Amino acid sequence: MATVTDTVSRSLREFLILTDTIRCRPDEVSLETSLGEQKAIKLQYPYMTARMQSVVGPQMACTAGRNGILTCVPQSLRDEDKQQILDANKAARLKTGDVQYVERPERVAPEDTLDHVIKRVRLTGHSVVPVIDHLYKLHGFYIHDPDNVPSVPATTPIKHVMTPLQSNDHQEGIPYLLCSQQDRVNEFLRDHRVAPIVDDDFVFQKLAFLQKFGTNFIGMALRTRNRWQEDLERWGPQVDTLMIDSSNACFEDAFKVLKEAKARFPDKPFGIGNIIQGRHFKEFAQAGADYIIGGMGVGSICQTGSKRGNGRGQFTVAYELARARDEYRKDSGRLVQLVIDGGIQDVKDMTVALAFADVIMMGSYFNKFWEAAGEKLDAKGKPTSNEHLMTHVETWGEGHPHARLVGILGRDYRKGSDNNVSQEDKEGAAERYHQMVLANATVEGVLGKTDYRGHLKPNVEADARYIRVTIANSGATNLAEFRERAVLELASAETLRDMYPHHVHIDKE
Repeated sequence: MATVTDTVSRSLREFLILTDTIRCRPDEVSLETSLGEQKAIKLQYPYMTARMQSVVGPQMACTAGRNGILTCVPQSLRDEDKQQILDANKAARLKTGDVQYVERPERVAPEDTLDHVIKRVRLTGHSVVPVIDHLYKLHGFYIHDPDNVPSVPATTPIKHVMTPLQSNDHQEGIPYLLCSQQDRVNEFLRDHRVAPIVDDDFVFQKLAFLQKFGTNFIGMALRTRNRWQEDLERWGPQVDTLMIDSSNACFEDAFKVLKEAKARFPDKPFGIGNIIQGRHFKEFAQAGADYIIGGMGVGSICQTGSKRGNGRGQFTVAYELARARDEYRKDSGRLVQLVIDGGIQDVKDMTVALAFADVIMMGSYFNKFWEAAGEKLDAKGKPTSNEHLMTHVETWGEGHPHARLVGILGRDYRKGSDNNVSQEDKEGAAERYHQMVLANATVEGVLGKTDYRGHLKPNVEADARYIRVTIANSGATNLAEFRERAVLELASAETLRDMYPHHVHIDKE
């Protein structure tokens, strides 16, 4: 008869992180991480985008990548769409030490109010804002610190709050370079955060920033049943990491793909996903995987658990796979990193997952942003390009027929169908769920919409502040320490209800 385990599938939401002695300020907590044993990919945030059509397009790759987040290209897209994403990402890539010039930065006028400027900062994510008048003369900068907002009325003109340019009257002001001094920009940026460049009349020309970390690392999910050798040959040289994207990676061909990929690209991290049991983690680790992705049935657009009955609570997955990772490292001396994918609804879930995972993969989180590939919708559900009218973003699971439609006809299929589609491309759209014929494929994802949240950069930065506060309060100073020191406790349903505002009418959160 069937076996019944004693384990209870637990959600990330059921657990709380206990506090300990604070050893550093929250803003000193590092969220930097790397992927691959050779530290091949250095990330500013421990995030990967989900391998979802509604999430990853050229805009997401460029923006997420510039902000130190790994973008993962879905295997279900057409080759033309994949190449478009890779080309855009390559053009946006910066290396450590590169000088980045911005000629048309987000700017404000001297008479704009503090309230207006802060709203622009929160919308765009640009925290260094030049103050420029109608003649394009640069007066100074407003440098936004969310933890130290100026203690003045919101209606105060920004010219009274900004930091002016350095001069005889303002020795503590912001230094600048004249156009004739541009050859000094690299030297200048060693000591200063930004280099404003103006002409002799202080007319603004451009800003220069020194890139402190490499950007726009990108990965590609491979087809596993058909043409994976072709995928390796075509995409391997163009990406930083390769991976298998399957609802259940425990099949024989996965080991073949892994072996061939590591032989062909030994210096590029290779990931296997998804799995939910510790013994499978060890099997793939021993076979040479560099990172392993855990989770099944808990994604916001996934029906694998509800319709098929396959899956596991994400806390249980994270705990068991983290234990397998640590045991394997102790026995072999090799770190195979753990990526947790799915079941992450908010910042609290992100932090609980990071108590176990080296990196977290998120779909719903990134799907809410302006940069997501999904169509932006107004309150009536109609597509709109007017950001002020955006209330929702279209989303769909890779197991929904809509994903097969996009995989066959392309991302812009609404503008006209492409009938010159091979049968191999048509059937490739069903691979993730091990279904080779579209006509017989089951529906394991939903089509819907998620709330629009705004631009990626300001939201990621705001959420990261909460994560840093939690980590600092746990007694850790970085992610590695957090995984060692974090103490988690199962909370009752009543406790979780108590954790949210209650017995109060909320006017504004």
